[in-house]
Amino acid sequence: MAWPRWEFFLFLMFRGMLLPLVFTETDTLTQTQQLSPNQTLVSVGKKFELGFFSPSNSSRLYLGMWFKNIPGQRIVWVANREDPLRASDSAAILKIAEDGNLRIVNGNQNTVWSTNASVYSNNTIAVLTDEGQLFLKNNVSGTSVWDSFNYPCDTLLPGMVIGYSTRTGEKLVLSSWQAEDDPSPGEFITGLSVETLPQVFTWTNNSGPYWRGGPWDGANFIALPDANKGFAGGINVVTNKQQGSAFLSLDTFNDSYVTIMVLKPSGLLQIMLWEEELNARKVPWEAPDNPCDVYGTCGPYGVCDKNKSPICDCLRGFIPKSTEEWNRGNCTAGCVRGTKLLCENSTSGIAPKGSRNDKFLQLNEMELPDHYTYLYNYTAQNCKEWCLHNCSCAAYAFLDRINCMVWTYELTDVQLFPYDGADFFLRLAYSELDKRKQKLIIGFTTVSSILILGIFGCIFCRWKANQRGNRRNRVENYISADWPQNSRETSTDNLWEGQALPNDSSELPLLDFAKLEIATDSFSEINKIGAGGFGPVYKGKLEDGQVISSEYWPIAFTGKRSYWFMSTWLTEA
Repeated sequence: MAWPRWEFFLFLMFRGMLLPLVFTETDTLTQTQQLSPNQTLVSVGKKFELGFFSPSNSSRLYLGMWFKNIPGQRIVWVANREDPLRASDSAAILKIAEDGNLRIVNGNQNTVWSTNASVYSNNTIAVLTDEGQLFLKNNVSGTSVWDSFNYPCDTLLPGMVIGYSTRTGEKLVLSSWQAEDDPSPGEFITGLSVETLPQVFTWTNNSGPYWRGGPWDGANFIALPDANKGFAGGINVVTNKQQGSAFLSLDTFNDSYVTIMVLKPSGLLQIMLWEEELNARKVPWEAPDNPCDVYGTCGPYGVCDKNKSPICDCLRGFIPKSTEEWNRGNCTAGCVRGTKLLCENSTSGIAPKGSRNDKFLQLNEMELPDHYTYLYNYTAQNCKEWCLHNCSCAAYAFLDRINCMVWTYELTDVQLFPYDGADFFLRLAYSELDKRKQKLIIGFTTVSSILILGIFGCIFCRWKANQRGNRRNRVENYISADWPQNSRETSTDNLWEGQALPNDSSELPLLDFAKLEIATDSFSEINKIGAGGFGPVYKGKLEDGQVISSEYWPIAFTGKRSYWFMSTWLTEA
């Protein structure tokens, strides 16, 4: 039956009044509105958007939040990550139920997710802010009854916190996705450890710690070898001893870029920057970024150095617990002491009187181990003495802004940094340090001996060279004295002919090399009669028939002339 015109007009007018409540872009959801899969809430400044989405290659539908103006739809929060809808469920909606709670309802009108808050009035609204915060509040008093910041997923936004309160039992952590296209809870979580000096950790759900950033010293996490990764880089931790709480936040000091912290499905913790002017995304920091960053890579009492190969070694005074496994590259079993501490020989467990003989070896640029005890009101000397008089104490450290830290448990997750590390004092038996001194003494003695021998060798060679030079001078003086100037100007062929042999056979005659070569038939083996202290001895016959035996060696070469010093015995022909 056809409607009367006036009734149809009223229907259209009434529908026109409702449509803007549903489809107009807004940051607020009221009890008279519903959000369907093709609709979104947008924050006032158009920075964040909330709506239904399906990851790539997924048949599931989620309610999530993302940056409005950053390409790639970077999802920062997911409501129903454990209870997804079917992607084909076009009848799914987000609404404020009669009890005042937000609910996701599927096409069969079944609730798959709810804020489940204690609401004392059903007059509530949901608002999406420019900080990426979705909260449910009383529309009359303005009191917040539920806040998405209290339910973080894999992303920490500026203004959000992760941490704990022992008084309220609250614990907030980042939880990785199962995969890049699967928002369901993954294998890794990141948060703060509950201890006096809170540490930032990434844990696995089944295997314990995966990465450790070290204790917070009021400005930085000391296991991060870069000051920019502390407060100056936007990370801050606020502790409250009375409340038993500690919370980490990510503060942005520059509005020209967006900063977020993300825990990836692989366990990689990243700080991401988005520079709007350059329209570029950067990852200035991530952890772990090398094998040494992975918790306990080298086991108890092992130390990791990313710049060495292999990367694992035992701390000074310790040896591999299993040499076979260590040689295979499996160092997780760690190391054991090579020599027991003096106090460990006491069955009572109390340090005996002689325990002062144990000494401390200072190690520099270290990542301090896990499982420490904090003695906040101790001086450096008190810290050392406390450790020395407690047999269970294996090491201590004294840091600015923290003061005394001691270790009475296994030294685990130790790393050598190239810079920005801490000074670490390792307790060793005196004999271990004595061995080190002996090695240094032996090394110093060896090097010194080599240097001294080298010096004496140089002096000896210099002396020998001087001796040779003196002999050469004596020969030249002999030549100058016994031969006239004009004979030294003649050729060596006439040298023998121009001079007669001295009457005294003990005088040493000079012979030209060519004449010797002829007399000995080119130094034939037939003419060789033996060897003297300075060379072989030959017999020969000179041109005048004189038979000689001679031992010879070259003395000097002056210009074109060669002079030979001869030890010659003349015999009858």
